[in-house]
Amino acid sequence: MDWTHVFDMHSHLGYLRGREYTVWEALRRMDRNHIARAVICHFVTGLFTREDFVRANDYVLGAVRAAPDRFVGLCTMTPAFGAWAVEEFRRYLSAGLSGLKLHPERHGLYSLTSAAMEPLMREVESASAFVFVHSDFHSKVCSPYDVVEMAAMFPGAKVLLGHFGLDPDLCGKIPALVAGTPNVYLDTSQTVDCPEAIFVQPARVLGIGRVLFGSDAPVMSPEVNLRKLEVAVEEFGLPVTDAQAIAWESAAALLKGAPNVRM
Repeated sequence: MDWTHVFDMHSHLGYLRGREYTVWEALRRMDRNHIARAVICHFVTGLFTREDFVRANDYVLGAVRAAPDRFVGLCTMTPAFGAWAVEEFRRYLSAGLSGLKLHPERHGLYSLTSAAMEPLMREVESASAFVFVHSDFHSKVCSPYDVVEMAAMFPGAKVLLGHFGLDPDLCGKIPALVAGTPNVYLDTSQTVDCPEAIFVQPARVLGIGRVLFGSDAPVMSPEVNLRKLEVAVEEFGLPVTDAQAIAWESAAALLKGAPNVRM
């Protein structure tokens, strides 16, 4: 397919294992792949203290301010920091970010369904923001079942479930698992090399609006992820219009009304 308009719902920049992945590197790679817009957050590895989270979120905020027509920024946070986490999330929304990134595995092994989540999630709801949640079928704290249960507790929040739960043998369960929770959306990054299971079947079960293209760049390849979407069209019967919706329109619809998002 001749991509001209792609919205990548999951990408990273900042510092990872002693290397900086800069705004300008991200933009060059986006341009090579016709990715017009991207949701960005800092790499989650190495964030432990409050100061770590502030540095990471400041980096993302700087990127959004440098290229506001290209980036939508997420504030990475953990409810383990209590009231401070809510205050920081609110501050970053006011400053220019648009949503929340949660990675329970990396940031305290907290439960997505505990009472500690309520202040942050109520802030997500009241701000019309959205939340991206890492999911892993083998996690004790953020399996897709946990993500769906959390989303049901906060129906006013748009929840993007990352990676179809990561397990190649279980990803096919995801459409049925999330079908009854309409505020759960699916990010296609870090998924099995089976375009039918990732694009075609979820689109049929859930509708196109709940399936969103993500790459998890730069560690994961946007080139490979775009090719998987092309193969869904070429070999598995996904209509071109549906592929285009997954690549752009679904993201635009999810982000409609979110703070600091200009479409």
